[in-house]
Amino acid sequence: MSSSTFGDGELPPRPEGISRTIEGFRIQGRVIHALLMREMTTRFGRGQLGFLWLVIEPLTLATAIGLIHWAGIRGGGHTEKGSIPIFLFYVVGYAPFFAFRAIINRAPGALYANMTLMYHRQVRLSDVMIARNLLEGAAIFGVLTLIIGGAIWFVDRPPYSLPIAATALVIMFAMSNGISMLIAAAAVRWEIVDRITHPLTYLSLPFSGAFFWLHHLPPSWREKLLWSPQPNIHEMLREGMFGPVVPAYYDVVYVLWWVLGLNLLGLAAIRAVRPRLEF
Repeated sequence: MSSSTFGDGELPPRPEGISRTIEGFRIQGRVIHALLMREMTTRFGRGQLGFLWLVIEPLTLATAIGLIHWAGIRGGGHTEKGSIPIFLFYVVGYAPFFAFRAIINRAPGALYANMTLMYHRQVRLSDVMIARNLLEGAAIFGVLTLIIGGAIWFVDRPPYSLPIAATALVIMFAMSNGISMLIAAAAVRWEIVDRITHPLTYLSLPFSGAFFWLHHLPPSWREKLLWSPQPNIHEMLREGMFGPVVPAYYDVVYVLWWVLGLNLLGLAAIRAVRPRLEF
C-alpha cells in the first residue's frame, strides 16, 4: 500500500481488535525493558561488576545459610538417608525465599522512588513494579542455575524435573509480585507499612516451609500450613529438585488462585492510590 492512500497530513488508522492488543503488549514490553535497564543502572551503576552483584549477593547469602546448617549437623553432610546433601537442601530452600523477601522489602518505596516516570504517558505504576520485581526474579533464576550446575558437576545430582522446579519459581515470582503491589499501595496510605514490612518478612521465614519438609510435621500442623501458598511452592520446588525422596504436599490450582487474586487486588490497589501520588 503506497503512502498516497492516505490524504495529506492524515495518519494511518489505529490498529483494532487483536492487532491493537498485540501492539499494546509490545509497547508495554518495551517500557518494562527500559525500566529494567534503568533500575539496574540505578542500583548497581554502569560497570559489569555491579550487574554481577545482582547474582553474587543472593548466592553468597544462600551459600552461607547452607554452610551453617551443614556445619551444624553432626554425623555427615547428607539428609534423608544420605540421598540429599544438607548444603544443597538448605540452599534450594533459601534462594527462593531471598527473592520473595527482596521483592516484598523493596515494595514500600517503589512508587515514590519512581514518581517522575509518571510524566511519560506510556509508563504505568504496574510497569514500575513488574520491572523492579523481574530484576530480583532474574537474580534468583541465575543463582539456582549456578546451584543446579554445581550439583550436577560436584555431587552428580541433576534435578528430578526441571519443568516442575521452574514452574515453582515462576509461581513464587508471580505471588511476590502481587503482594508487592499491595504493599506498595498500602505504603502510600499508611507510613507504618514501610516500618513493619521488613520484620514481618523475617518472621514469616519459620512458616514458609523453606527449611523443612511438610512430611515431617504432624498432619494437623501440615494441614494448617498448607492454607498458605508459600509452603505449597517450596514443596513443589523441592519435588522438582529432589524427586520423590520424601512425599511432597502441594496444590497447584489452589496456589494459582492465590496468585490471580493477589495480582488483581494489587493492580486495583495501585490504581486506587495513584491520585494520592504527587507527580
